[in-house]
Parts: sequence; C-alpha cells; structure tokens
Amino acid sequence: MKIIANRTFFYSFSIILVVASLLALAINGLNFGPDFTGDAVLEGVYVGARPSLDDMRKSFDGKDIDIIALEEKGQNGVFFRTRFLDEAGHQNILNTFKSKGEFIEQGFVSHGPTVGKQLRRNAVVAILVTLLAIICFIAYAFRQVSRPVSSWIYGVVAVVALGHDLAVPTGLFALLGYQIDSLYISALLTVLGFSVHDTIVVFDRLRENLRKSSGGSFADIAERSLRETIVRSINTSLTTILALSAVYFFGGEATQPFALALIVGIAVGTYSSVFIATPLLVTIEGWKNKKGG
Repeated sequence: MKIIANRTFFYSFSIILVVASLLALAINGLNFGPDFTGDAVLEGVYVGARPSLDDMRKSFDGKDIDIIALEEKGQNGVFFRTRFLDEAGHQNILNTFKSKGEFIEQGFVSHGPTVGKQLRRNAVVAILVTLLAIICFIAYAFRQVSRPVSSWIYGVVAVVALGHDLAVPTGLFALLGYQIDSLYISALLTVLGFSVHDTIVVFDRLRENLRKSSGGSFADIAERSLRETIVRSINTSLTTILALSAVYFFGGEATQPFALALIVGIAVGTYSSVFIATPLLVTIEGWKNKKGG
C-alpha cells in the first residue's frame, strides 16, 4: 500500500483519534495529581509496636482523607502522604495516628495549591519551549533544502505531528481517570524526544533523496524515503514498546501510568512520523503549486 497516495485515509484516522481525545478531555477533564494540586507529607514513629498498615488505613475510613501513600519506614516509623491540608486537617491526621498508640511526629510539610499552579505553569512552559526549539532546530538543519518546501515548514509539520502525539495519550488519561503528575509530564517530554527523532530520520532521508534526485515528483521522492525508513522506525518502536510492556505488567501499580503513557505516546509518535509528517509535506507542496498556478 502506498503511503502518500493514501494519505487522506491516514489523516482521517488521526483526526478521529484527536477528536476522541479532545472529547474525553472536555467530558472528563484532567485528574491533576498532588504535584499540581498540592500535597501534605507527615512522618513519625510509634513508641513500641507499630500497628499494621491495614489497621492504620481502616482508622481513616469515613474521614474524607485521600491516602496517596502510607508506608512503613524503618523499624517503627510511618510515612504518610495525602492532598493539601490546613492545620485542622493536620491535627486530624495526627490524632488518627495517635489513636493507634503512642505516636511521635517527626515532620510535617504541606504544599498548597499555589505551588501546584506554578508547577502546572512550568510544565506548560517546558513543553512549549521544547516545541519552539524543535521548530528552530529543524529549520536550521534543513536550511539547504528549501525546494519545493521551505525549511521552516519541516519544523512546523514536525510540531503538528507532535501535537497529535501529545493529544492522544492525554485524552486516554482523561478517559481512564489517571492522575496527571510530574511523572506524566516527564513521559510526555520523553515521547516528544522519541517522536521527533523518528520524524527527523524520515526527513533526513527525504533531504538526501532530494539532493540525489535528478527528476521525479516530490510525492514520489517522499514515498521512496518513507519506504527506506519505515522498517527501521517500526522495529525501533516495537522493541521499546515490548520493554515498556514488561514494566507495565510486572513493574507494579506505581509505574503503570508512566509506562502506559510511554507505550501509547511512542506508538502514536511512530504512526505520526511515518503516516502524518511526511505526507503533510506533500500536501503542503501540492497546495503551494495550486496557489502558484
């Protein structure tokens, strides 16, 4: 099957994915984790025997407290993490632990929503700066290939494909109700790097073929470039996804959302690099010819 000739089909499939993701975001919204909404951490130690974790958890039943982490620490210590708490909430948790035995608080830190808003802003800035840097880098790297498509168009097309790669896993997380935390932002930035690397590999082959070609249409050269790189792209992504799948299924509950974000992001990123980015260049070149004509 020819990729360039059937690019309308691939565009349609991507539009469906992105629209479904936007609908999931509009209906469910994002479940921001404590990294972005604020959190509280309490550490302490029991004098004498420490109650079991199950027993400590049961003591919070009916108290409207979201337990993010409750772990044993050392011989008799306890590590507890929940969402942002004021002083009244702090005392409520402290009294709950004391109801199970003699408990000595060793530390309490609470980060309010203001810190969370700053983290959200920094996350958005980090992604936007990354996208802008990608446009500038690709435009510079392809400055000697300005025909039939300007070099900066390569950068814009790559970022359009990356927007597609960000939307799909984010929509999936909204649909599943997974938390958006700093680990998820790290996964998105990893996906950006992986996806743009895949796209640049295809673009670089296109650049070389444009230099070598003495004839033929831009669409034909683009098709040949895709054929020469598609196996490498799929194999590289597949081996990475297999390793991440092992992390998802056997790495524990804490790592599952992170691994899922990477699996979906890399799969979608490979798809966009092959079936969206280069075909978009051909579409833009066609529009340019029609406008010029």
